[in-house]
Amino acid sequence: MHAVNRKRRRRENQSASPDLTPMIDVTFQLLIFFILCTRFTVQERAFQADLPLDEGFRQRSSPPKEQLTIYCNWDPQRQTNDYFLAIGARARRPVLGTTAGLADMVVLGNDNRALWLEKKARYAKVNDALLRGMQDYLVSSGAHIEKLEISFARDAATGASSGTAPWIFVSAALDAARRLNQQRQKAGQEPLPLTFKFVDAQGRFSRH
Repeated sequence: MHAVNRKRRRRENQSASPDLTPMIDVTFQLLIFFILCTRFTVQERAFQADLPLDEGFRQRSSPPKEQLTIYCNWDPQRQTNDYFLAIGARARRPVLGTTAGLADMVVLGNDNRALWLEKKARYAKVNDALLRGMQDYLVSSGAHIEKLEISFARDAATGASSGTAPWIFVSAALDAARRLNQQRQKAGQEPLPLTFKFVDAQGRFSRH
């Protein structure tokens, strides 16, 4: 009797564990079946997201607003001046045909009429060359110029302590800027505001 009870207890203590190998095989077979048999429709493969057109890489960035600076390149030893153009202080470019001596530009009281006319013609020639240089620079630079500036310190990096160009050359730059704005107004464009640097009576460097 005790031996029978012991056998029953051993059978009850043994837990049944099903074999999962066939189930795993069936699962993998179904997975392979769906991978091979699934077909994506044309709409799903050609799906495009409705992204905004005014943002991201498709947006055309507007050119930066810049300042066109006219530099008077005065040489006190030779008593000559020519001009450079730059976007602020970058990409400096000489203006061809603007080299002139101080004696070739300033009209003196004892000048005769022929010499006076010659100096006036020289001034006009420098002014025309500077105007053409400004027009070409505005087009070739590709920048959105919003203002003009005339810098006539002898050394723009040092400032007023290096000295300044004679006023006759500053006047030529002012006339060229004025003519440029007149042409812009005739073309229906806004005139560019003008600032310039100078040394006051007390030797202070100013910008107006």
